[in-house]
Amino acid sequence: MIKKLVAVIDNISRWTGKLVSYIMFLVVAIVCFEVSMRYLFHRPTIWASEAMVFCCGLVYVLGASWTLLDNRHVKIDMFRERISLRGKRLIDLATFFFFALYMGMMIWEGSKFAWESLKLSESTGTPWDPPVYPLKTAFVAGFIMLLLQGISKAVKDLHFVFKGKEL
Repeated sequence: MIKKLVAVIDNISRWTGKLVSYIMFLVVAIVCFEVSMRYLFHRPTIWASEAMVFCCGLVYVLGASWTLLDNRHVKIDMFRERISLRGKRLIDLATFFFFALYMGMMIWEGSKFAWESLKLSESTGTPWDPPVYPLKTAFVAGFIMLLLQGISKAVKDLHFVFKGKEL
């Protein structure tokens, strides 16, 4: 049962991360378009910069759980490289509480911001003026996914520490 739940969480993280990674092609297209319009035609756009920031924000927050799944988050390798795999897993378990606390606070506060933004139909206030609430909602979804992936990792770490093998 636990193994199945962990697999579902891992697959959601992997699928979502791979899906949103394709947004980077859109970012490249937007940047190329903006550079062309600005420097070749002397007609800069009013939307390209914000669109690029929104797209990169989506990739960042919705891809974070895939990054955790693939063990690609930044760590202080100066210490970790000298520790056994079991020791690394124990350190990760010891710090999981702080991770979960931080994610819980981000989800709680982010949800309040997203809800308020949705109620107000908040937008950026720039000449393009896109709505902000979809991005704020996506941030909350990304934090939830990251917390779930962290729980999945903690379960796998616990199994490794006590059984000496991967789940």
